[in-house]
Amino acid sequence: MAENPNPPAWDRIVDVVVVGSGGAALVAATLAHDGGAETLVVEKAAMLGGTTAVSGGGIWLPGNHHMEKAGLTDSREDTLAYIERVTAGNGQIDREQVEAFVDAAPKMLAYLEEHTPVRTHITPLPDYYSPWGVPGQRAMPGRAVEADPYAVGSELPEWADKIVSRGTLMSLGAATTLTEDFSPQTPELLAELARREAEDIRPKGAALIARLFKGLLERGVETLLETPARELVTRDGDVVGVVVEHEGRELRIGTRKGVVLACGGFEWNPELVAAHIGYDVKPLSPLRNNTGDGLLMAQEAGALLGNLDSYWGTPSMIDPEITEEDGTPIPQFEWGRGAPASLIVNRHGRRFANEALPYNDFPKAYGEYDTGTLDFPNAAPAFQVFDATVRESQRILSMHPGQPDPSWVRKADTIRELAELVGLDADALEATVARFNENAERGEDPEFDRHRTGLMAPGRVKPLTQAPFYAVEILPGTLGTNGGPRIDPNAQVRRQGGGVIGGLYAAGNTAANAFGWAYPSGGATIANGTVFGYLAGRHAAAQPPREI
Repeated sequence: MAENPNPPAWDRIVDVVVVGSGGAALVAATLAHDGGAETLVVEKAAMLGGTTAVSGGGIWLPGNHHMEKAGLTDSREDTLAYIERVTAGNGQIDREQVEAFVDAAPKMLAYLEEHTPVRTHITPLPDYYSPWGVPGQRAMPGRAVEADPYAVGSELPEWADKIVSRGTLMSLGAATTLTEDFSPQTPELLAELARREAEDIRPKGAALIARLFKGLLERGVETLLETPARELVTRDGDVVGVVVEHEGRELRIGTRKGVVLACGGFEWNPELVAAHIGYDVKPLSPLRNNTGDGLLMAQEAGALLGNLDSYWGTPSMIDPEITEEDGTPIPQFEWGRGAPASLIVNRHGRRFANEALPYNDFPKAYGEYDTGTLDFPNAAPAFQVFDATVRESQRILSMHPGQPDPSWVRKADTIRELAELVGLDADALEATVARFNENAERGEDPEFDRHRTGLMAPGRVKPLTQAPFYAVEILPGTLGTNGGPRIDPNAQVRRQGGGVIGGLYAAGNTAANAFGWAYPSGGATIANGTVFGYLAGRHAAAQPPREI
């Protein structure tokens, strides 16, 4: 952290600098500009959009106007009851911050659709915990919306190669919306997908980023790519500027009103992951971008921190045929988890969780400590074990139904042989599968209640009986960490010892998540970021300009 020299030596002075270019950052920049602030966006990477761009693009916004138009009732009371239940037991939850989210969520969406190119439609996603009967939940369709597909090729021709053409979640369609991912593949839909491919029309997170960015271009807001922020400049404890690197030189940028940190989490920083998460998680966010820059700068400025042991979780898999250009395998979103004739076992050959749990929750079981054995029995690796009925009915990584088995997959004619092949205790795995099969014959799972609860719907169980049997390693993964500086209802960063740090805001995965460890539904990640980006940009713009 650099103290402001006297007299100051700025290379440039603006009202607001937004660090990052994901959904949270672009919404913050939009609101800051519209509030009359001269705004600059700086992005570390060579590509726009951060994790938002490579995501499914859903936005969980309770009480939004699309719900009202569709005749779906919602209320502030129900939303708060739902959030309070799914975050129960987390002492870090700030009721004021949660209420600020609930109150601002529908306003943010209405503002963006009225004042920017953002257009959205409701998705079929229910609240993830509806099968548990959680108070206030909404079943399908729930509270999530997604951006309409956007003609990036024609609307942003000079920036098209700076926005991803598809997300990293390979289990989702490259040209389909989330809604279409749940729809039958009709001839009409296939023709529409072909048109999108031909005309460079992008869905999901890329569509949201492209629409937000188009709005910034129309406003004349400047964005600098490959411009990492290195440190905050302070005066008397408040933030008055930021130091960035651009085109090989250091730039000191003064800010009359504030700096908004919306530059992702720290999932690509092994030291921070080890210190705060405590075990390795495989990032599915853009390669090596999110290394905790915002967290470290805020910490040095005296920020109060929170939620650092939490992350947006997902089970992940490694396919040696899906790699970076240098041959490095790219962790993949789960495939086939919770399929009827399948189960997941730890390195001791035993099941350890309901395989149909929401994806955010399942990886947390890898970090559980057993006080009886003084061990972490579920520490990676774990293995997804399934039979031929699963193999023949759905794609798992690069294994497609009806195609030959790839050379890398481990399979055997018996469960015992499979255990020996992957290095598991054969007696333990045989006993685990036998117990699962006996209960599955009755359509039950008394061990983990999979037949009653699961992601968006109760899970399914069937015995594993059809050889050959397969095993694929399944690891704890993350869509991004969600701990960092704690913020107030205006997204101002709270100061250690009380109050806020003047001129400093945070949103998205840079800030401590309003929902703590919880993931209320699909799109809660982007919703958390965009709503507090909205509040940050609006509040920063309304501040009186400082003499710097």
